[in-house]
Amino acid sequence: MQDSFILALFVGFLATYSSRFLPFLLFKSKVEGKNLLILQKNMPLAIMIILVFYTFYTYEISNLKELFILLVSCAFVLFLHIKFKSALLSIVLGILLYMLLLRVF
Repeated sequence: MQDSFILALFVGFLATYSSRFLPFLLFKSKVEGKNLLILQKNMPLAIMIILVFYTFYTYEISNLKELFILLVSCAFVLFLHIKFKSALLSIVLGILLYMLLLRVF
Protein backbone atom coordinates (compact mmCIF):
# COMPACT_ATOMS: atom_id res chain seq x y z
CA MET A 1 0.00 0.00 0.00
CA GLN A 2 2.79 2.40 0.84
CA ASP A 3 4.49 1.72 -2.51
CA SER A 4 1.37 2.63 -4.46
CA PHE A 5 1.03 5.86 -2.45
CA ILE A 6 4.63 6.83 -3.18
CA LEU A 7 4.13 6.01 -6.87
CA ALA A 8 0.94 8.11 -7.02
CA LEU A 9 2.72 10.96 -5.26
CA PHE A 10 5.61 10.77 -7.72
CA VAL A 11 3.29 10.73 -10.75
CA GLY A 12 1.46 13.77 -9.37
CA PHE A 13 4.79 15.51 -8.86
CA LEU A 14 5.88 14.76 -12.43
CA ALA A 15 2.59 15.98 -13.89
CA THR A 16 2.70 19.22 -11.91
CA TYR A 17 6.39 19.91 -12.48
CA SER A 18 6.31 19.11 -16.21
CA SER A 19 3.35 21.44 -16.77
CA ARG A 20 5.42 24.23 -15.20
CA PHE A 21 8.65 23.89 -17.17
CA LEU A 22 7.56 22.41 -20.53
CA PRO A 23 6.17 25.68 -21.93
CA PHE A 24 9.55 27.34 -21.38
CA LEU A 25 11.30 24.52 -23.23
CA LEU A 26 8.81 24.43 -26.09
CA PHE A 27 8.54 28.20 -26.65
CA LYS A 28 12.15 29.40 -26.50
CA SER A 29 12.24 31.57 -29.61
CA LYS A 30 10.50 34.93 -29.97
CA VAL A 31 8.16 33.68 -32.70
CA GLU A 32 7.02 30.80 -30.54
CA GLY A 33 6.78 33.23 -27.61
CA LYS A 34 4.20 35.22 -29.57
CA ASN A 35 2.22 32.02 -30.04
CA LEU A 36 2.35 31.48 -26.29
CA LEU A 37 0.94 34.98 -25.71
CA ILE A 38 -1.92 34.24 -28.11
CA LEU A 39 -2.58 30.99 -26.28
CA GLN A 40 -2.46 32.77 -22.92
CA LYS A 41 -4.93 35.40 -24.08
CA ASN A 42 -7.46 32.96 -25.53
CA MET A 43 -7.22 30.06 -23.07
CA PRO A 44 -9.94 31.19 -20.58
CA LEU A 45 -12.52 31.51 -23.36
CA ALA A 46 -11.48 28.15 -24.82
CA ILE A 47 -11.87 26.48 -21.43
CA MET A 48 -15.32 28.01 -21.01
CA ILE A 49 -16.38 26.78 -24.45
CA ILE A 50 -15.19 23.27 -23.58
CA LEU A 51 -17.16 23.39 -20.33
CA VAL A 52 -20.32 24.51 -22.16
CA PHE A 53 -20.05 21.66 -24.68
CA TYR A 54 -19.40 19.20 -21.86
CA THR A 55 -22.45 20.50 -19.98
CA PHE A 56 -24.79 20.12 -22.95
CA TYR A 57 -23.27 16.78 -23.99
CA THR A 58 -23.97 15.20 -20.62
CA TYR A 59 -27.44 16.73 -20.23
CA GLU A 60 -30.48 14.54 -20.78
CA ILE A 61 -33.46 16.31 -22.36
CA SER A 62 -36.04 14.86 -20.02
CA ASN A 63 -36.80 17.89 -17.87
CA LEU A 64 -37.60 21.10 -19.75
CA LYS A 65 -37.46 23.20 -16.58
CA GLU A 66 -33.84 22.21 -15.96
CA LEU A 67 -33.02 22.78 -19.62
CA PHE A 68 -34.46 26.31 -19.40
CA ILE A 69 -32.42 27.03 -16.25
CA LEU A 70 -29.30 25.70 -17.95
CA LEU A 71 -29.83 27.82 -21.07
CA VAL A 72 -30.53 30.99 -19.06
CA SER A 73 -27.40 30.42 -16.96
CA CYS A 74 -25.22 29.80 -20.02
CA ALA A 75 -26.56 32.93 -21.73
CA PHE A 76 -25.84 34.91 -18.56
CA VAL A 77 -22.26 33.61 -18.43
CA LEU A 78 -21.77 34.47 -22.10
CA PHE A 79 -23.11 37.98 -21.54
CA LEU A 80 -20.87 38.52 -18.51
CA HIS A 81 -17.79 37.26 -20.33
CA ILE A 82 -18.39 39.49 -23.34
CA LYS A 83 -19.15 42.52 -21.18
CA PHE A 84 -16.44 42.24 -18.51
CA LYS A 85 -13.90 39.84 -20.09
CA SER A 86 -13.27 38.19 -16.73
CA ALA A 87 -13.45 34.41 -16.69
CA LEU A 88 -13.50 34.22 -12.90
CA LEU A 89 -16.38 36.70 -12.60
CA SER A 90 -18.34 34.95 -15.35
CA ILE A 91 -17.92 31.50 -13.85
CA VAL A 92 -18.67 32.49 -10.25
CA LEU A 93 -21.74 34.59 -11.07
CA GLY A 94 -22.97 31.98 -13.56
CA ILE A 95 -22.77 29.26 -10.91
CA LEU A 96 -24.54 31.49 -8.39
CA LEU A 97 -27.36 32.23 -10.86
CA TYR A 98 -27.69 28.54 -11.75
CA MET A 99 -27.92 27.52 -8.10
CA LEU A 100 -30.39 30.33 -7.36
CA LEU A 101 -32.63 29.35 -10.28
CA LEU A 102 -32.53 25.70 -9.21
CA ARG A 103 -33.69 26.67 -5.72
CA VAL A 104 -36.36 29.16 -6.84
CA PHE A 105 -37.99 27.08 -9.59
